[in-house]
Amino acid sequence: MEKTSNRAVRFPPKKILAALDLSEASLPAWEEAKQLAKEFGAKVEGIYVQPWIYSGLKAGMPSSTATARASSEALEALRARLGLSADVGVVPGEVEETILSWGKDLGFDLIVMGTHGRTGFQRAIQGSVAETIVYHSVIPVLIVRGRPAPIKSVLVPVNFESYAMAGLQAAGYVAQAFKARLTALHVLDAALADDLDAIKEAKSRLAAALARLAPPVRRAARPAMRLGFGRADEQIVSAGEDSDLIVMAAHRKGFLNDTVLGTTVERVMRHSTKPVLAIPPGLAARRPENGLPARLHHQKAALAR
Repeated sequence: MEKTSNRAVRFPPKKILAALDLSEASLPAWEEAKQLAKEFGAKVEGIYVQPWIYSGLKAGMPSSTATARASSEALEALRARLGLSADVGVVPGEVEETILSWGKDLGFDLIVMGTHGRTGFQRAIQGSVAETIVYHSVIPVLIVRGRPAPIKSVLVPVNFESYAMAGLQAAGYVAQAFKARLTALHVLDAALADDLDAIKEAKSRLAAALARLAPPVRRAARPAMRLGFGRADEQIVSAGEDSDLIVMAAHRKGFLNDTVLGTTVERVMRHSTKPVLAIPPGLAARRPENGLPARLHHQKAALAR
């Protein structure tokens, strides 16, 4: 069953959770979260989840002493890597469950995390923490790989389903917040590459979808259209190479398809070199107050005092 939420996407975010581990893969996530926080006047907090360490003396029982010692060592390592002023905490527990509950219950608007990019047999056996978070999160999740770069162009896939249209609305507000160019991509079957009627219809529907974006969004994001032909995930990854950020609605297809093939957003996460922002199902896009970036709200509030 799909998890849904009645919360709205708040972008620019006001409170960002950076999910960290002790690997190099989590450093870009921390840097990206800090850059977003600086850009939008948001608060960023880091969390490292220390898995329970189980005692050999009591089968199936976690050792509080060993777990506490490992947590202390982890915090020391994070401070050495991120700086003593970093707002980072270490929490014992199950990794995915703890990150998800913190993001949902403590008022965060966005989770930022890196991915190790496991493939093949290793992924089948171990899975991916990032993919699990994306699959179950009720707030947006930004997956980064590599050093963060300025966001000047945003790609959003649109297949005309209701969840994708909600993703388009969210992507519009993301592009507006970044003052980035928005490109909407629709992927057709490869067999339709020479079908002029199908191409004309797709362009017409895509133009109609973009026309439903709020006027301030259209003015700021200057939306463009793009068509692809072939497998959706492959076309999205290819088109994403020309963009700085991919925004996707995280749609669940069903247990069998998800287990064997993974969702489209998960496959894009595995192969794209660009950041991927996953918008959970059931999450509505909410326009920023008066359409103003966060830093202008701060100025407006200061003048009103």
